[in-house]
Amino acid sequence: MCRYTSYSHTYGESYLHLQFTPKRRRKAFLDAKVLQETRNQFTKKSEELGITLVAAEFGPDHCHTFLKNWKNYSIPQLAQFLKGYSSHALRSQFPHLRLAVDKDSFWTDGYFHETVGSVTAQAREFYIKRCQTKHWQGIDYPVWNKDQKQLIKWFNRPNSWSEPPAL
Repeated sequence: MCRYTSYSHTYGESYLHLQFTPKRRRKAFLDAKVLQETRNQFTKKSEELGITLVAAEFGPDHCHTFLKNWKNYSIPQLAQFLKGYSSHALRSQFPHLRLAVDKDSFWTDGYFHETVGSVTAQAREFYIKRCQTKHWQGIDYPVWNKDQKQLIKWFNRPNSWSEPPAL
């Protein structure tokens, strides 16, 4: 069940999936202490910003974060805040990361982002697995329910003047 948040003039929820990668795809997160400290830094910065870190999942050379109710910030701001804050702390606490990665930064300059629906364990697994594939190769991803299948069929139809299907 979705739990909406009430603000002074709005009511709703918003979720964001961000994926970050260390410089040169170093396998920094094989070290459990680095992984845990990264998660702690993301949590601290999220609390400071007044947003909720729903989950932080890690591969050996990247991490996925799922944020909730981030409406007061832009996506580039959130990426900058989380990457900058965690990079500084990680390079201070783990000097070997300065030598292995880059003395001035921990993360690559880029990142992946997408807005997502409610973040359940099943949804997180779907987004993470989908992001592991080469999305630019035109892989056709599975659709979750029959209403979405109907809409996709309608959008791909040859006659563009018909009414949308009744859901």
